[in-house]
Amino acid sequence: MPVTLISQLPTLSHTRFTADRTRVSCDPPSDSADGLGTLYIDEQRVVFFSTESSRGFSIDYPTIVIHAVSRSTDGAGAHLYCQLDGPFPESIKSDDSEEEDEDEQFAELKFIPEDEKFLDDMFKAMSDCAALNPDDDEGSGSESDLDDICVGDYQDGSASGDENEEGNDDESAVQTIEEFDSSEFITTADDLDRLTPKGKEILAHLESVIVEPTEQTNGSNEDGRYNDAE
Repeated sequence: MPVTLISQLPTLSHTRFTADRTRVSCDPPSDSADGLGTLYIDEQRVVFFSTESSRGFSIDYPTIVIHAVSRSTDGAGAHLYCQLDGPFPESIKSDDSEEEDEDEQFAELKFIPEDEKFLDDMFKAMSDCAALNPDDDEGSGSESDLDDICVGDYQDGSASGDENEEGNDDESAVQTIEEFDSSEFITTADDLDRLTPKGKEILAHLESVIVEPTEQTNGSNEDGRYNDAE
């Protein structure tokens, strides 16, 4: 996982947004991601650095699997939430986390600016920069990985393991635009029943840290979960 601990501020190519006096926290906790510093949202990476402690870290964009503005009412306050695709370096493991499957561990970062009015600008800058750095491995996950979260519709054996092992049917697993079926994706509240227990647990956790705005737009769904961004 391309998260690099740093002891000095690296050269930045093109910084889209700088947030001074930003506090960061990490779950699981890490001494390298705890305290006050400056957040740099650069076109190539996200950098957090504290000149006071001469410590910080750099994160490549493909490592950030989710980022969102959270206006949570918990102790952290409003912040930019980031979920990474694995554990943070030098994380302090609890007894409970040691018992968890290592494949299921991931780190969550909260960037808390001194003034929350900057949150939307921070989010936009990170979104724009992430779009410039797509994940080369995106879409390479196996069907079994998706089944851990959602009950799939591929039960007819059309992409069987025997065919893939022989290497004769690799292209059959690729959907063209004409073959694309939107019913495979969860887009409404009615589709939530397709989630496995693990998928429901992940959804409940994300909903607990990402708080929706209190004002709903006209024509929104009853719970507002699937509103389009304006």
